[in-house]
Amino acid sequence: MKQIKALALAFAIPGLHLAPAALAALPGVQEAVVVVDKKHNQIHLSNYQDGRLDVVKTYRATFGKNIGDKLWEGDLKTPEGIYDFLYRKTPPALGKKFGPLAIYIGYPNSMDKHGRKTGFDIMLHGTDDPSRLERPFDSLGCVVTDNENVQTISEQIRLKETKVIITRDFDQLKTFERLPKAKQFLENWLNAWSNKDLAGYIESYADEYIPQQAGRNRNEFARYKDGLNKTYGTIKVSASDVRYFFHEKYDLITFTQHYDSTFPNGKPAYTGVTKKNLFIQERNGQYRIVTEEQQK
Repeated sequence: MKQIKALALAFAIPGLHLAPAALAALPGVQEAVVVVDKKHNQIHLSNYQDGRLDVVKTYRATFGKNIGDKLWEGDLKTPEGIYDFLYRKTPPALGKKFGPLAIYIGYPNSMDKHGRKTGFDIMLHGTDDPSRLERPFDSLGCVVTDNENVQTISEQIRLKETKVIITRDFDQLKTFERLPKAKQFLENWLNAWSNKDLAGYIESYADEYIPQQAGRNRNEFARYKDGLNKTYGTIKVSASDVRYFFHEKYDLITFTQHYDSTFPNGKPAYTGVTKKNLFIQERNGQYRIVTEEQQK
């Protein structure tokens, strides 16, 4: 049904592309991550490898006319954070000034909404005026690059899978010193959940965490989880396809969650497989989950 709706949407809006027919191979890129470096006005097409990014190609770019992280609609700033690419547009659905292609970026994400940021239609796109690329800040908030480059980058993007990291200074992220700590955090969180260690599990969440279930604060969330611990005899939670992404503001862990439980009498209870995002930040030197979401 989702595929049918997607096809219907694509035919209904000429120039709207939900996915390329096939990704064009680019040597050195097995799993692409697009890094936007605001300090150096560059886009780095990178290859993801166990939490690390190897730059394969670099392109010039221009960004929002006002410097800094986007806070609200109309502030002419390019957002900073970790995002998905949502969909593509080409002419005639795309305005002339955007060049031959625009790829929409998923701003605002969960962390942006948590911070009450506003805005929409942030894109990576080309331009009908190549001279704009000579000016470092010449967009309304989008990421703009040469027409040929946006086509090349697009060929490596899997919509709603490939990440774009918009950073104020990519040099700060190249060491990935937090990778071992992020891996240990995920392991501890899964173990606390599986072992019904309620205190350890809840301690993994920031004080301002707003749960999607069981109320609107962490204490209500703890009571909800305690009730599940008492309902189920065993709980086993594991993760596969884990990816780690790093940023100045926060880090992101994406994975496929496998949940299995039994009742106290041993009979099967709830089981489920879910794709998840954990947005984490350090609090007093320790990672905490600020927002948590299911991938759609």
